[in-house]
Parts: sequence; C-alpha cells; structure tokens
Amino acid sequence: MRKEFSKAWRSPSHCGIELFHAYFHKFSFAKHWHDELAIGIFLSGVEKLDYRGEIVTIPQGTLAALNPGEIHTGFSGSDSGWYYRMFYFDTALIEETLREHTLLNQTPVPFLKGPLLDDPELFQLLYKLHSSLEMNALSLSTDSLLTLAISQLFARHGDQKIYPKALSNKQGVLKARAYLQENWQRNVTLDELCQLTGMSRYQLIRSFNAQFGVPPHQFLILLKTQRARALFRTGAQVAEVAIDCGFFDQSHLSRNFKRAFGITPARYLKSAQRNFVQEPSFYSL
Repeated sequence: MRKEFSKAWRSPSHCGIELFHAYFHKFSFAKHWHDELAIGIFLSGVEKLDYRGEIVTIPQGTLAALNPGEIHTGFSGSDSGWYYRMFYFDTALIEETLREHTLLNQTPVPFLKGPLLDDPELFQLLYKLHSSLEMNALSLSTDSLLTLAISQLFARHGDQKIYPKALSNKQGVLKARAYLQENWQRNVTLDELCQLTGMSRYQLIRSFNAQFGVPPHQFLILLKTQRARALFRTGAQVAEVAIDCGFFDQSHLSRNFKRAFGITPARYLKSAQRNFVQEPSFYSL
C-alpha cells in the first residue's frame, strides 16, 4: 500500500499562494477553516467532506472549492484513500486579479459555488498551474495560467456574474508576437508584453489565443523548442541547447520538447546524428 505523505510550501514566485500536495489513506482532518480560498485538484481516490452539515463526496477528476471561513472536515471516501493537490489563494490576490481583468465592481469578491466542481477544462488548467509552480517554468507560463485560472474559476462558478473586459486588439497581439519572435531566447514576462501593448494580462492572453490559436506562453515555448530542434540537427548537445534556448535546465527542455515532438531530446539527437540532414535556417512561426 502506498505510504501517506504531505508537503506544503509557499510559491517563491507568486506572493499570496500556498501550495499543498498529499496522499492520505486513513488520515482524517479535524474541523477547521482556511482564511484563504482553498481549491483542491483530486488526482485519484475519493475524499469526503463534512460541509455545512452534509457529507459531500469529492471523486477523482473533480475540484473542491472551499470559500474562506467555511468550517469543514475531510476524510477518506474509498479504500484507497485520496491523492490531491491544493491551492490556498490569499483573498487580496483573488480580488486584484478579478478587478484587473473583469468588469467586477461589487465588494466583496464573489463566493464560489461548491464545494464540488465538475469542470474538466478548469481541472486541467489548475493542474498545469500547480505543476508549473512546483517545478521550473517560464514566468510567462505561470502568470498566464494564474490569470486564466482565477478568471475562469469565478466566471464559471462564482455566485455573481462577472464579465471579461473587451478583448479585441489585433494590432496589440501582432506587436506581442513580433516581440516574442525577436526575443525568443529570453524568458519574456507577461508584464513586458502588457506594457508593450497597453493591454491587461487577461485581454492579452485571450486576444493572442483567439488570433493565433495558442496563448503567448505556449507560443514562446514553441519558438524555443523549434530552435532546439534545429540545433540538435547540427549536433549540438542537450545541455548547451538548453542554455542557448533559454530553458532553466535540461529537464525543462526535455519536458517541453517531448510535448511538442513526441520524443525526448536525447533520442532525437541520436536519430539526427544517424540521419543528418541540413536544417534550414530558423523561421518565425
């Protein structure tokens, strides 16, 4: 049987976010509450919550949403226990994000309808955000995922209707794309792109995605992985390619390269060395 574990840490790159990662089998929480907004991503098993006098089942593949101050307990809902990741978002961060990117005028910030949220798209978005905050990731990636996750969480599951600010700005996103193409080796930040275009984070991400089919952080990663592929064709080694293309380290390069091309850099390099073909000069996507 899998051994129970738990890990908690503050995000080093984003104030106002605490992260938790755990597997519990027989452990039960005593009654408690959180001052922050607690969002759980349930990766396997089942947890049950005693919430507002009712027992609520949170199964694998769903989300738990606990508003600040809500008293609850948690215990296993299956023989195998449960494995999950948690966010604890400071309310100031939530309010700042919603007011910047949506037409939210009311005070205080809306509550989430919960505690069970069955939303596969949001589940994947929050899982990507949690993973990016746990491992090395481009700041453009974590900032974009955070903005999208909070905005979509409240737009879909808040108790009050909120609306995104206007998104249309074709010239702005063309300028952002050109900037990424010129600075693909750097780890460009989302704030850089916002200052360049005069757009808010949410406006920029959504407009860029609508225009090009990917958000700006994925576009930058594609630029980096395309260039890495071209360098491997010249016989360059994985460690030097990771540095030249602005990845944090070899594992950061490997994760993104395999996602893009379905093969690890080491295996691709071996194949390229056996079947050397002159690679054309790097072009903009």
